[in-house]
Amino acid sequence: MTDLARRIDHVEARFEIADLIHSYARYIRRDEPENVAQLFLPDGSFEIRDGHPDRPDYTVRSLHKSRSEINEHLAPNKGKPHPVPLIRNLIVEVDGDTAVANCVMDATIYGTAHRIQGEYRDHCRRVDGRWYFKSRIYTIYAGASSL
Repeated sequence: MTDLARRIDHVEARFEIADLIHSYARYIRRDEPENVAQLFLPDGSFEIRDGHPDRPDYTVRSLHKSRSEINEHLAPNKGKPHPVPLIRNLIVEVDGDTAVANCVMDATIYGTAHRIQGEYRDHCRRVDGRWYFKSRIYTIYAGASSL
């Protein structure tokens, strides 16, 4: 692969991972939890924590270790109050067919007066030309959230 081809691949990968992250937010915003699991690898994981992402002390709220577990976690929430996520400060670092990403999410909970704020830490992998979440950790900032 030429240097130019590597650079183009790198830029395209960053855009595709940003689209992956924004697709997740769109599915949540549109109350389409049934579409979320397809964004993860079959053995992908999704963890929700309370605490601060840069500190070792946190509490795990939930951990789901496969597409089916992720779907089982989200599906019962369809039609109920749900976050309207706004993604900010997205940074994507690509290394071949793997990547790490970090972003902040602010959201109101549609249909309530509640708000939630936290940070995503993602590990992504490209398989057959498509990017997926390998792991997604969402840490809720307790002091900035009403949930």
